[in-house]
Amino acid sequence: MQIVQYGYTDTSTSSYEEDHFIPLELGGDPTSAQNLWPEPYAGSKTAGNKDTVETKLKKAVCAGTITLSQARTHIKSDWTTALADLGLS
Repeated sequence: MQIVQYGYTDTSTSSYEEDHFIPLELGGDPTSAQNLWPEPYAGSKTAGNKDTVETKLKKAVCAGTITLSQARTHIKSDWTTALADLGLS
C-alpha cells in the first residue's frame, strides 16, 4: 500500500487523494504507478495547495514563460518549491 510506503501514520484511504507527480495538465501519465502517490488532504502540503501550483505552471507553460520540460522537472522534484525555483512565486 502506497500510504505505508510513504511512511504516513494515518492509513485511512479517505485522508488522501491519489495524485499524479506530473499532473495531467502537464502531460503526466494518468495510470502509471510511477506517476501516482497518496497526497494528504490535511497539513500544510495538501492536495489543494498542489492543485494551485499545477495551474500556475500550466499557465506559465502556455504563456511561454517556462518550458514544459522545466515545469515537469520542478513539480516532480519538489512541488512545494517549484514556483519559487522557476521565479513564478
